[in-house]
Amino acid sequence: MTDIRAKGFESPSHLQEHLDELDEERAISKDRPAPAAEGKKSAEQEIAALRAEIAELKAKLSTIRAQTESVAAPVTESEVRPWLRIAATVAMTYLLGRIVQRLRLGASGAAAVPMIAAQLDRRFW
Repeated sequence: MTDIRAKGFESPSHLQEHLDELDEERAISKDRPAPAAEGKKSAEQEIAALRAEIAELKAKLSTIRAQTESVAAPVTESEVRPWLRIAATVAMTYLLGRIVQRLRLGASGAAAVPMIAAQLDRRFW
């Protein structure tokens, strides 16, 4: 029978040397801490860093709010004349209703008029 694990080595002594080297590397790595563990912070340190970052972001946000308090938002047309939007919606609904009557679509067409008017209203306003 062939020992599959020994393939690739010239002799069993060569295999044994390789295994000894691996054991030595494992022993050395057990003595020193892993590099990932050295760079890790404790949970308390991470929480403290996050709290400091949150405090910094809150300070920045308060300065931004203070700067924008005096700036007024632009007034849109629909805010100046809300009745215009209502009148346009009513006119659209009336016109669509008349079209449905002319086309004789029946009850299903009449039920669709408010939905179509709402969709048009959303797209235009």
